[in-house]
Amino acid sequence: MLDNITLGRYYLKNSVVHKLNPVFKILSLIIMIISIFFIDSYIDILMLSSYLLLSIVYSDIGIKVYFKNIHSIRIFLIFILLIDLIFFIDINRIVFDLFKLIFIILYSSILTYTTAMTEITYGIERILRPLNKFIPVNDISMIITLTLRYIPTLTMEYNRIIRAQKLRGVQFDTKNIKEKLSSISGVLLPMFVLSLKKAENSADIMDVRLYNYGKSRTNYRLNEWKFIDTLLLILNILILIVVIVY
Repeated sequence: MLDNITLGRYYLKNSVVHKLNPVFKILSLIIMIISIFFIDSYIDILMLSSYLLLSIVYSDIGIKVYFKNIHSIRIFLIFILLIDLIFFIDINRIVFDLFKLIFIILYSSILTYTTAMTEITYGIERILRPLNKFIPVNDISMIITLTLRYIPTLTMEYNRIIRAQKLRGVQFDTKNIKEKLSSISGVLLPMFVLSLKKAENSADIMDVRLYNYGKSRTNYRLNEWKFIDTLLLILNILILIVVIVY
């Protein structure tokens, strides 16, 4: 199920979406997710789908890359479908719930695919700056960014462990529940150990580079807020208002 997860990876391109201000892209994601939770009509789905499709096209990243994430969460989609069929038996409610999950995954993918880790950190720091006196903004932004970037790393480690276990003769396709649980436990433990090692290596690298926790940092790249950022932010807010009101 983890084979096709690409959420958290960054694709270096020179597209329109890549050039947008990271602060806008994070605000846009927040606004879109709020809008998604208010979906209650097919017009809402059409609006969010149109904006999503334009964002995907202008990101200059193949649409197949995005929909790999949808394929990877097919089990969760089926689970939501079954729950809705059991408790609600309403075709509209089922469609809305499925689209909500799909939209959240795809909109989140646009942010991580088109924004470098340092830019995401910068954007979160700028948004949370008013709270700097109350919470460690720099640390929180770094933790969130590292968490996003660890998703593809863990996926690669998972695939590597699965291939190694299969070469040793471990059967993952068995129908015996006891054997299947034993096979899964043989994957989870190495993944946990590798995750700890990766975290320790990241901490060592940051110490070697003299990263000062809790201190404000300068930015190599100047992220100017442009007219297109303002225009798109207004469009996002209008979409949110329309989805909530109508």
